[in-house]
Amino acid sequence: PHFLFNTLNSISALIVTNRNEDAETMTDKLSSFLRSSLACDPTQMVPPENELSLIEEYLDIEAVRFGVRLQVELDCAPEAGKALVPSFLVQPLVENAIKHGVAPSRDPVRVTVKARVSDGDLCITVANDSVPDQKCITGGRTGLGHDNIERRLETVYGKAASLTTAKDDDRYKGTNSIPQIQRAD
Repeated sequence: PHFLFNTLNSISALIVTNRNEDAETMTDKLSSFLRSSLACDPTQMVPPENELSLIEEYLDIEAVRFGVRLQVELDCAPEAGKALVPSFLVQPLVENAIKHGVAPSRDPVRVTVKARVSDGDLCITVANDSVPDQKCITGGRTGLGHDNIERRLETVYGKAASLTTAKDDDRYKGTNSIPQIQRAD
């Protein structure tokens, strides 16, 4: 809902400022994203490459909104691309990267999404450049997106899967670690 509200407000602002071509582009990208997301079954397991494809559509919308302030890198290792994950598992982390990394910054912010296999576990990391006032949400986090991710991980994998968040020198990272990878093939 926050994403949809922000996108519609952005479209409205583009129209008011006579950036009609950008408003039309954003409307087209929103339509495409909604069509793709409605075609997905939130109860299905999907390959990360499918998840990243939907995230790419979402980031295309945000690119119209933020312009050069949003720099994106999506990277799915071949062995990770054939694993299965709950659909929409990564979306809340990407939305947080936009909300807490890109939106408050006046400078360009790089958002990266990487899927890798490490020691038999699938690790999907979303990271963004830190902004000076950005707080690292850890252990006792109360964010709805984080809570939803943790509940979904526990429902599917029990206590074996995890969501960790951390802030290092210049990056904020959220990582979903999923054990005993199920494969699509």
